[in-house]
Amino acid sequence: MYLTIITSGKHHWNALVPELSCIGTAPTRDHLIHQTREAIALALEDQPEHRPRLRGRDDLGADLLADLDGREELLFLPPAEMNPVSLEIEQALAAAGITQAELARRLGTSRSAVSRLVNPFYWGHSLDMLRRVARALEAELEVRLTAKAS
Repeated sequence: MYLTIITSGKHHWNALVPELSCIGTAPTRDHLIHQTREAIALALEDQPEHRPRLRGRDDLGADLLADLDGREELLFLPPAEMNPVSLEIEQALAAAGITQAELARRLGTSRSAVSRLVNPFYWGHSLDMLRRVARALEAELEVRLTAKAS
């Protein structure tokens, strides 16, 4: 879980995750927390071995502490879970050398629909759409259910 500094402004909420340099703004606290968890997940995508080091206010640098006025809320937020199906689609696109726009054309759908399919926080993939994507990319589709180890 990553130390996150939350502040509220007149019309918006702000977040800072100091050790990952994630900064966010949103209209509500709940939206900000959701957005910040996604930002943490994306920041960690390139550094999977990163472990949180900041444990509290005392671990913050002097420069950052000087900017705080005591009204901030300190939270520890986990990264949002990323959908491996979206990541697989993105990797298949790259391997095929096909753009999202070209995939949209092949599927007969919009670019925004394809963008949603590769969004790592989208969880609404249908099996029918995955079949269509596999055909459009001339790829094999494999779906597996694996029993949990007991």
